[in-house]
Amino acid sequence: MCARSSSSVQQSRHTPVVKSRTLILILLVLALLVVVQPISCHQLERWFGPASVNLREAYTNGNTGPRIDHNTFDAVLERCVTASGQVRYQVLAEDRTGLDRYIAELGRVIFDPLPRNEKLALLINAYNAFTLCLILDHGPSLDSIRDIPEVDRWTARRWQLGNEVMTLDEIEHDYLRGRFKEPRIHFAINCASVSCPPLRREAYRGDRIEQQLEEQAKAVHANSAWVQLDSSAQTIQLNRLYLWFEGDFEQAAGSVLGFAARFHPGLAAELEAGRTPSIEWLEYDWNLNQAR
Repeated sequence: MCARSSSSVQQSRHTPVVKSRTLILILLVLALLVVVQPISCHQLERWFGPASVNLREAYTNGNTGPRIDHNTFDAVLERCVTASGQVRYQVLAEDRTGLDRYIAELGRVIFDPLPRNEKLALLINAYNAFTLCLILDHGPSLDSIRDIPEVDRWTARRWQLGNEVMTLDEIEHDYLRGRFKEPRIHFAINCASVSCPPLRREAYRGDRIEQQLEEQAKAVHANSAWVQLDSSAQTIQLNRLYLWFEGDFEQAAGSVLGFAARFHPGLAAELEAGRTPSIEWLEYDWNLNQAR
């Protein structure tokens, strides 16, 4: 088993009352909005999805400073990830020594002195490694990461990164989204699902992070599970991550289509010609990204 935090969070005995009042308030607001203006399912999906953040750069990069060795994770990914980015969980479960060693290494990292790119690569790798560990801890026979109880999943405070014990949500939203102006992270972190971006067969590294993120973004947008452009019908079907994190992409490029066009030549050509395809959202496949 991967190391767990021994700390626990005490729940207030008044929590159920607060939650009930909050739910009632939300329902009243929604009812009022429905009367005033029709609400689409996609609007609701955005409202109840991840919280919006103001993208900003919290760290400076430099040519000096500590570097992190991710060779242990390289070996894990090379052994257990297929060329298409799916995971051989059974192979990983049979020998998880390398993954457990890497996670132990993450717990010994000294985060603050790292240059910006080293921090970014470290956080992406940590998210992906912790997610692999999460799946193994609950059995590689899972059908979906959502089969894991919510309290043990993205909000579980158990992941040691340096001197901090974090949740996966904190790594993603507080750090990767909240401290880097870098929406390409959405094509790099993997939630163990078919519709997630595929895992690379190598770890991200501070000295190559720009090249790796660019390669990853182009590969994702060449995949029909992420983008399907129909020029004749003037429609484009996009992965739902573009819906859930719409604000991130708008801050970086003005619009979802503007950001996607950076990595999809066909869409870029449509926009340059003055044509704006209407967006449809692909169904998100939460099945485990298990290699078949």
